[in-house]
Parts: sequence; structure tokens; C-alpha cells
Amino acid sequence: MPLAACTAGGAAATWTPPFCTVVAADTSDFCYLSCPRCELALPDGAVSCFACGGGEPAPARVYRLLLSLATHDRVVPVVLFDRAARTLMGCPADDLASFFAAHPGSARAAAEALRGEMCRVVLRAPARNKRSAGAADERLRAVSVVPLRDGFRPVVDALRTLYPRS
Repeated sequence: MPLAACTAGGAAATWTPPFCTVVAADTSDFCYLSCPRCELALPDGAVSCFACGGGEPAPARVYRLLLSLATHDRVVPVVLFDRAARTLMGCPADDLASFFAAHPGSARAAAEALRGEMCRVVLRAPARNKRSAGAADERLRAVSVVPLRDGFRPVVDALRTLYPRS
């Protein structure tokens, strides 16, 4: 079903396929620094927001995880922002970035852990606003993600098994 056909009353279009399978995940550039007050993306190393002047609480890394999801009839590129990505990853983006930095190869292992995972996903058409830019903004957004496997464990749990603390 085309996403445009799912729009109701001028609201953002949503689409919920019966199930999806993660075909690929890009864990090389999975997060960005964001202002917790106005949610503006900030340059790396920023200590406060130049737009709203917010410095408390301090800017934090949030997810922008790019996936390819296979539905029953197509493969679609999808972006998961913080709330949806945390469901699969199992920890804040700051924690995962620190884990990747401390354990070479773990980003690739995270992508492998996601591959083949089946889930129910509510997808929304990309928002069209002045603040958005870049290729990720043309992707469908995952509004929510529910893993379907009985024994699902978040990615960070699998990584902690592969890379135990020394």
C-alpha cells in the first residue's frame, strides 16, 4: 500500500506493514548531538545550544539509526530516531557510542546483531520542515518498533556478551 494513501485528515501519513525484517543497519554514523530543550541538532563538541541558549541540561547524543527493512513486498530505507532506536539498541546513544569507542569492531557486530530481526514497525512519511536537511530526511521514519522474536534481547546485551568487561 502506498504511504500517501494512508493519510487521514491532513495528518502525517503512517503505514504499518504486518511485519518487517531488518536487512541492513548502518551503525557507522548512528547518532548526533542534540539540545534537550529544543531538540536542534548541534555540531560535535557543542556545550550549549546556539539557537535557544540552553546549556542545562547539557547536550546529549541521540539516535539517528538508518535501517533497510524488508516488508512482504519491498525493501524500504527507514530512519529510527531516539525513542524507536532505544527499543532495539537497549541503551542511550551516548552509552553505545562509548561502547563502540572502547571496543573496536563492535559497531559492525551491532549491525550483524540487528540483521534478520523481525519486528512490527509503524512508519511515517518524512517531515517537511526548514530545519531538516540531508539524505536521511527522505527516508520513512519509524514511529514505534516492537520486536517479534520471543527471546529478543537488545543489541547492547548481545554486545556485552561478545565484548565482556576486562
